Parts: sequence; structure tokens; C-alpha cells
Amino acid sequence: MNKIKILIVEDESIIAMNLKETLIELGYEPCGIAPNKCKTLKILEKGIEPDLILMDIYLKGPTTGIELAKELKTTLPNIPVVFLTANSEISTIKKASETLAYGYILKPYKKSHLHAAIEVALEKAKNDTKKDEKLNAAENINRTLSHQLNIVKEQKSRTVRLRHGYLYDKEKEILYYGDKPIKLTKKETEIIKILCRSAGFYVSQEQIEYAIWQDEPAGYAAFRSILFRLRSKLHKDLISTQNNTGYKIETI
Repeated sequence: MNKIKILIVEDESIIAMNLKETLIELGYEPCGIAPNKCKTLKILEKGIEPDLILMDIYLKGPTTGIELAKELKTTLPNIPVVFLTANSEISTIKKASETLAYGYILKPYKKSHLHAAIEVALEKAKNDTKKDEKLNAAENINRTLSHQLNIVKEQKSRTVRLRHGYLYDKEKEILYYGDKPIKLTKKETEIIKILCRSAGFYVSQEQIEYAIWQDEPAGYAAFRSILFRLRSKLHKDLISTQNNTGYKIETI
């Protein structure tokens, strides 16, 4: 059975190493340690996808743990975040709660409290994901007919109108924001192309991988890395995810 992977985001190296040792003792698999936003993103760009993130609220650098947690919600919407902090002020707790965090542990913490917080967060995240799947499935069924009609109309034209001010030119295979073309790599362009072919519908990860690597699929890690970089260039809600298996580009 695979161990639960946990990413540690903590700027104090001694605390981070102690936390890593504690997680190993509890039977978890620490999949990385990052002291700030930059290092966190570099770990995630390698295709590493944790089951949970332990996040210190006050990180070195301009971005706090609360701000980073909000950003990660767009790329890793189903990954629960548990905050670690020595600050127990109500205002801080309130700001942390706005990120929809799954836990808040005060330092210094007891091993048993850490263990309990992680297990509760994992179970709650699992249940929330199931609820989202059911809701998305119901909404998708209700909108299927109208979306299909819209797609037929869009296919008759040259462009696909997308949300948040984006426009895709099917002939030139160029994505525009307003009147400015978005600079994309060849593989990023292929992802946009296949998503716009089925604009408004979810496209499976396998279909997208085949479009990028027709001869030999490069694997999940490489795909996640490309998708992560692509999303960082676009509006956070332009490409939506369904349980990390299907992807959809949002139309008007």
C-alpha cells in the first residue's frame, strides 16, 4: 500500500527536519521540503503531487503561507492544506480559514495532535472530493445539450470565445488575451488546441497526453509539469479540473 505523501513548507530548517522525522515515524512519506513559494513551485513542477501540504504561515520572502495556499488552490484544488504556526491570534486564524484550510496546528505541537490533524484533514478532503464529483457530474448532465449546441455553432466559426477575455483562433492555432497573442510552447499549444476542440466539455488526461506525445506517452509527471506551466500563464479559472482526470477550458 502506498504511503501518504506530505509536502512540508517551512522556512526554519531545524523545524522542517524535525517535522520530516516525525512524519516518517507516523508512517507518512515526506515528499519534499520547501522554505518559500519559489521552492514549493519548483517541487510541484517536477510532477510531485502530495496528498497533503503542511504549511507554515510566516515564510521568508514576500509571499506568506496563507497567500501561497490561496494560489495553490487553483492548481491543486483537491490537496488539503494544514497550517503550522506559533501565532494564535484570532485575526491570523480568520485569514487562514479564508483559504479553506483543513487544519490549524499551533507550535510547539504534540506528535499525537499532528497525527490526528493530518488524518482528519485527509478524510475530510476525501469526502469533499466525492461531493464535488457528484455535483459536477449532475451539472454536466444538465448542461450537456446546451453545450453541444453551442459547440456546433462555434465549430462553424473560426474562433472560440473563452471566459476571462480569451479568444482562440482555430485556423492560426493561437490563443489571444484581448488582442494580444499568448506566448505558448508547442506542447502547451497542443493542450489548448485539444481543449478548444471540445470547449465546454471535459477531455481526459489520456486524450491530451496522446495529442502531445503521439508516438510514446511521456507519463504523468511530464504532463503535470507542462500543465502547471501552462496554467501559470493564464487566468486561474480558465482551465478547470475534474478529479485530476479530466480537463475543460471554460467558454462564454
